[in-house]
Amino acid sequence: MNTIEYAANYQKYINELNFNYKLFWFSVLIYSFSSGLGSTFINSLFIVEQFFQSLALIGLFYTSYNIVQFKVNNKFLGITLVIYFLWIFFITFYGFEFTYANTKSVIFGGVFKYFFPKNLFFYKKLFVVVSFMAIAFIIFNLIFLEEVTAHYDSNVNEKFIFEGFTRNFGLPLGFLLFTYIYHSKTKNILVLLALLLMLGISAYRARRSIMVVSMVYLLIFMVVLYIYSNRKVLISMIFAVFLLVASVFAGQIYEKLRFSFFEKIEERNTINTREGVEAAFIRDFELQDWIIGRGINGKYWCPNIDINDTTGYRTMIETDYLNMILKGGGILLFLILLISIPAAFKAFFYSKNLLSKAAGIWIVLWILSLYPMNVFLFSVNYMLFWICVGIGYSKDMRYLSDETIKKAFLN
Repeated sequence: MNTIEYAANYQKYINELNFNYKLFWFSVLIYSFSSGLGSTFINSLFIVEQFFQSLALIGLFYTSYNIVQFKVNNKFLGITLVIYFLWIFFITFYGFEFTYANTKSVIFGGVFKYFFPKNLFFYKKLFVVVSFMAIAFIIFNLIFLEEVTAHYDSNVNEKFIFEGFTRNFGLPLGFLLFTYIYHSKTKNILVLLALLLMLGISAYRARRSIMVVSMVYLLIFMVVLYIYSNRKVLISMIFAVFLLVASVFAGQIYEKLRFSFFEKIEERNTINTREGVEAAFIRDFELQDWIIGRGINGKYWCPNIDINDTTGYRTMIETDYLNMILKGGGILLFLILLISIPAAFKAFFYSKNLLSKAAGIWIVLWILSLYPMNVFLFSVNYMLFWICVGIGYSKDMRYLSDETIKKAFLN
């Protein structure tokens, strides 16, 4: 093959690869937007939502086949991944009911959350997707502002709309802020505004877990900003003035807003809303269930919890590590921790760039989020977790300089 033919074939390969990258992330966006619409519980949109989700899944399968590389250089990771995938297949078919309703629930509710893309070459496209997530989060919350700010016990559907927007759009925002040095000011400001909106609505709705996550994101961003900024004195002064003003006027602000904005937080502050369902979960589980779970359609006996409940059984639990045990037992939880914890350690302590250190932080935050939130579902946040795991096990990626990554993103 002469030089001209080689150059032509190489360019063709690059063009096809870029097309697959774009189609992959476009399919992810379509799936996420459809899931966001599904969070509104508008019956007339369900058929449209599932139609676009079906198209998105076809796009994901097609592009994944073309771009996923199955070579794993780390022997430990290779062995644990084989065991993990074998266990996922077991979970999928253990307890599966071959009916239309259950099949549709598995497809759209997501058997696909148990599979993750192992291709680690499209971070730039990932950040573009996250910026679109910020726009979608702001727009969806503004459109459904009345629903997302409603009393959370007044309607069983309204209760989960804001949580759905947060899961599908809001959670990945923190990672873009942690890696702010690679992005434009416009993109950083957009994501910051979306995150502040998430914090504000969660405070008004007294959704404590989302409040905590939002505040942790902001605190980590402030630390990263301080470390990587050339204006450390200015940032310190602004932060000090903010704390001083907040401490002086905190009492007055609280008294004025006590019976409106903070009333619900104060009411729920000392209430353990999950104690009942966790107790019911523990009572209904036997030793075998704790080890292998109850499969993809696993349920537990917990009556009188959900509004309009007619069966007494629940297919999910708000404490996500228990949700994982419900489906795949302690084995599933153990395998994910076995894979992800070493990746977090390598990414944070044995790296030379902010992208890798942010990946290590993100893995730890995802693991900690298993208690207060439902993060174990097919979404950009879930994909981001596994992408971060891939970064942790990639020595080449961890040892790149920040300048090299910046240039790659600009090109």
